[in-house]
Amino acid sequence: MTTLMAFFKNRTVQQLFVFTFCQNILWWIAGSTASTGTPLTGEVKFYLIIYGIFLAAGYFLILVRHFQSRIGPILVVAAGTMGFLAAPQEHLIQVFALLICVFLVLACIPQLGLQSAYGLVVFSFLAGCGVPVILFFLRNHYLALQFLRPLIPLMASYLAFFEPYYLSSERDWRFTLITPALFILSLLTLPLSWKLIVVVLLVGAHWWLVQHLNDHYRLITSGFIQLLVGYLIL
Repeated sequence: MTTLMAFFKNRTVQQLFVFTFCQNILWWIAGSTASTGTPLTGEVKFYLIIYGIFLAAGYFLILVRHFQSRIGPILVVAAGTMGFLAAPQEHLIQVFALLICVFLVLACIPQLGLQSAYGLVVFSFLAGCGVPVILFFLRNHYLALQFLRPLIPLMASYLAFFEPYYLSSERDWRFTLITPALFILSLLTLPLSWKLIVVVLLVGAHWWLVQHLNDHYRLITSGFIQLLVGYLIL
């Protein structure tokens, strides 16, 4: 019991739970946008929930340990198994669910050069549209433009919020403005409203915070602010 209490009191474990919750809420909100199809069965929901939990927890550990985690890749592989079981008759969905899992495992191999701007772009695409597309397609069996359009700023948000983990070397602070600027430009795909102004302010606040926050609190802060941003744009 003492060991279990110590486990749950561990700061990294607490942050992992919060980050995983934020990412999965964000994905399920995105996957429900413009969805009018049949509800998912309980079995499919179960596999997809476990898939999302393992996936988010896995890349939390990978990123927070700077791609040197041993447990993170194991969780990602377990997530791939759940994604495979969630859609046994939909082979394209199975492949799509496995893509980010394969990428995250490969990203932990420094020789492949995925801890870079290229890796950030691939990660942002897969993390931003992976689970939402799976959820929407399994409900509707097609992809609608009305659903895909909000995913553009969602994918761009991963560029802005996760850049420090893929581009960790010291560089001129002005270069750190590129991904937030790309995200703000992506907002032009959405109808203009007061929410977008709040989103821009949140992204600006995040950019400032990550310059001053202790490294131990950066990822959890990014995950929480990204959830707020996602809620406003979806």
